[in-house]
Amino acid sequence: MHYRESRQSIKCIILLLLIGVLIMSCKTTRDSSVNEAAKVPQVALPDVEGHGLAIRTHDTIEPLERVHEVIADLPAERMTDQVWSDHGIEVIRIREADQAYIYSRLPALSPPGLRWHGQAITWRNMLPSTVSIDNRTLVHQGDELSHPVGYLGLSGRGWSIMTIDGPRIQIELAPLIEVPGDEPEFVSDLKREFLIGPGDVLLLVGGSGVWPHPPPEDTTEEGREKAESRGTMGQLIFRLEADEGTGQRVMLIVPRFGESRSEPFAS
Repeated sequence: MHYRESRQSIKCIILLLLIGVLIMSCKTTRDSSVNEAAKVPQVALPDVEGHGLAIRTHDTIEPLERVHEVIADLPAERMTDQVWSDHGIEVIRIREADQAYIYSRLPALSPPGLRWHGQAITWRNMLPSTVSIDNRTLVHQGDELSHPVGYLGLSGRGWSIMTIDGPRIQIELAPLIEVPGDEPEFVSDLKREFLIGPGDVLLLVGGSGVWPHPPPEDTTEEGREKAESRGTMGQLIFRLEADEGTGQRVMLIVPRFGESRSEPFAS
């Protein structure tokens, strides 16, 4: 073999080795990125063809006061009227992009919930309560309402409409009381309607019946037991009772306007 041919062979070998090193480096980087991405919790909305609404729930062990502190930091619009506020149901319009802010500041108690309702023409229980009424005293229309058994929930329906400002989802919501063996009892005088546009989300949380939501005055064990035996409808609908303690459920009504979502939403 001539000297020139030897040099060309050596160059070819070196070039092949360099290509191999680069391929392995890219593979390692890609695998590392995949592993890192796998560590980040992902929440994906269903891939939807058409229009409708989805219900997200986020459960946290944080107290109600902390939930309101986090919401207060958002550029949001409070949409609750005085009657709903008296019943402890707070409705706040936020931007869809701000969901991540809420998730990051309210540690999750369980995996996020997601239910696709689409065009929900009929009434349904969109947020069943996890806490039984169990003889608790409820504040209702400036008076007190007592049910020995049953569960409070938040019923609703919603569908797409076209307005002069573009497509919207019309949402109707009303609390209801479910007693096993009986038909659900809608609190019809508390029915409310909302319009949601693209990029908007309706955020629903519990409240004390006073705005801004105040911290509890009596933080003793006796005071907490008394507070748990009496409260607003919203406090009971959004309250969680778990082994870790009492927490809160955050509900988000997310509209869809025909867009197809294939990319996951990181929470």
